[in-house]
Amino acid sequence: MDTSKVCGFLTASFLLLVLLGDPTAACSCAPRHPQSAYCYADVVIRGKFVGVSKQQVNISIGEPVWWMRHEIKTTKVYKGPEEMQDVRFLHTPAMESLCGYEHKGPLKGEEYVIAGMLEGDRAMITACSFIEPWSQLSFAQKRGLSSDYSKGCNCTVVPCNSMPCSITSDNQCLWTDGIMSRIWDGFQAKRLACLPRGESTGLCTWQSLSTQGPGSLRKILLRQ
Repeated sequence: MDTSKVCGFLTASFLLLVLLGDPTAACSCAPRHPQSAYCYADVVIRGKFVGVSKQQVNISIGEPVWWMRHEIKTTKVYKGPEEMQDVRFLHTPAMESLCGYEHKGPLKGEEYVIAGMLEGDRAMITACSFIEPWSQLSFAQKRGLSSDYSKGCNCTVVPCNSMPCSITSDNQCLWTDGIMSRIWDGFQAKRLACLPRGESTGLCTWQSLSTQGPGSLRKILLRQ
């Protein structure tokens, strides 16, 4: 592992812990629509967790810390550079206070969709990463991963956390699933994507990922 990059990440994380004071409250994840997770990720795959191991990393301050390495059997790559077409390992901090990911499902069990970032030639995940069982995704989300989310990466999904909320640009779509319940896995997350409307207008709107096949999106006028 490139220890210089890991040390930089962990050092910054420890400094954040010092500033926050309470290490148990250091990891806080903002809501992220599946489309946003896809667009912001460097690599998006489907695969099974088949093993996990620990690696000790020395940093410039404090005691050495553990780095978790999850072994993955990749079955599908939705997004990633040419050299990452067979992801075998995912790396994450071992400490939950550093937003380390803990896989709670059985190893060699069901398939998961995993969105991660790249540090050099290594795929990284955290507790805030989009990691969901494939079987629990809706048809629209599966279609989005396969084709449609990539079309909307110049659009921006804006979570509405409290009223009043609004958008500031034509390329934004207001996401209101969690405004009342704080549960963000609602209709807009499960059924819709924020996609360009027309070839060169710069306008993005919520569009339904229809079950009728590629190219047959039914536009729903939910843009705020």
